[in-house]
Amino acid sequence: MAKRKFRFGVSGRGETLQQWRDFARKAEDLGYSSLDLPDHFGRQFAPMVALVAAAQVTTRLRFATTMLCNDFRHPVMLAKEAATVDVLTDGRFELGLGTGSRPLDNAEAGMPLDPPGVRVERLRETIAILRLCFGPDEKVSFAGGHYRIEGLEAYPKPVQRPLPLMIGARGPRMLRLAAREADIVGVLEGGEGPGSSLGEKMAVIREAAGERYDQIEFSQLFFNVQVDGQPPSVGVPARGTALVGSRDQVVDQLERLREEHDISYIMVIGPVIDAFAPVVARLAGS
Repeated sequence: MAKRKFRFGVSGRGETLQQWRDFARKAEDLGYSSLDLPDHFGRQFAPMVALVAAAQVTTRLRFATTMLCNDFRHPVMLAKEAATVDVLTDGRFELGLGTGSRPLDNAEAGMPLDPPGVRVERLRETIAILRLCFGPDEKVSFAGGHYRIEGLEAYPKPVQRPLPLMIGARGPRMLRLAAREADIVGVLEGGEGPGSSLGEKMAVIREAAGERYDQIEFSQLFFNVQVDGQPPSVGVPARGTALVGSRDQVVDQLERLREEHDISYIMVIGPVIDAFAPVVARLAGS
């Protein structure tokens, strides 16, 4: 297989429409591939609505959810909203899904937090429903353990066929599900004990993906980024895997990451959009 090409995403920032538009334009002008938004309550925009707004002032930038929490939406509504976003962004949407990475969201909203196995199975059914809704049939039906639909009119259809599906995964069950179903796998850091290192996680993905491994794009999100001594931002916690050093050192680190683990879709947080831009200029598309 040919070497996976680097591309870069940046998580969005803005508290007004003008700030949001300006950030989207900057991301496009600096060569980022995608503008991304997580799916949490609290001080952030609702992701899919905000991404559509950003699409109106850009032409090349893609848009991704990183990642929508399956607990927050019925899959029928998710399918309708995701297909609508793809239409309204002219086919520039990447649908990122997961079981949720912040239990506090559920607690604050009064939503029950089911055991991991239940949430994984529910996500599995959601993916099946999405594929039906995005497919050629005008009406779709599904019967599962968590969801049941009967003769649903699946409209609109996405522009992209297929609409890229990104799944965020940390533990073995989710890594295997992502390996079998996703176009893009967001490999999440963390975990304890055997199987928690990045190399072990990639081995789980490779085994589960089988022949489709070479068609999968792999992504990581970095919260702790500092290039040429430029700090991320005052008040932004430096946590998890870091990209810290001179420009050349960060470039070398990313090239090793791709060489050793096939990860080529690099996402960073909004405060470092300028500091990280020279790395994007060096590596994007290479």
